[in-house]
Amino acid sequence: KMAKFVREFPSEKGGKTTALQLQKRVFRKQLELAAKWSRPVSVHCVNMHGSFMEVLRDVLRDVLSDAKRSAEASGGMKGGDDAAYRCALRRAFPPAIAMHSFTGTAHHAKEILEFEKELLHPESVDDGGRKRRKQKLQTKGMEPQSDERN
Repeated sequence: KMAKFVREFPSEKGGKTTALQLQKRVFRKQLELAAKWSRPVSVHCVNMHGSFMEVLRDVLRDVLSDAKRSAEASGGMKGGDDAAYRCALRRAFPPAIAMHSFTGTAHHAKEILEFEKELLHPESVDDGGRKRRKQKLQTKGMEPQSDERN
């Protein structure tokens, strides 16, 4: 019988740096298994938000580097690259990550939501939202004001 979700990852602080490195490797392997079997993950995240995000960013970095290598091997970027990127994300991340016992601040929650946004809509992540504001103004027929300050 197959489990409904991958077992909770106990990412609690404690122990030496070696123990933390081992926990991060195990967490990454659990994410890989969950992604492979399309199972959600339950994460117990108490005072370890930096380590949690570090693992997620490492996974994303690997996906992006693999996608870049594939594009270069196939002769450059093509129209189907967006679909290939999304497929690679589905293979790299579980369908859902549920967090409980979250002790983070509003800043940590925002960081997680921004990461999710980057995964789902990479084209919308830019330098402080200026690109989106400029596009909105242009569609309304107005010119954006310069960001330069005197």
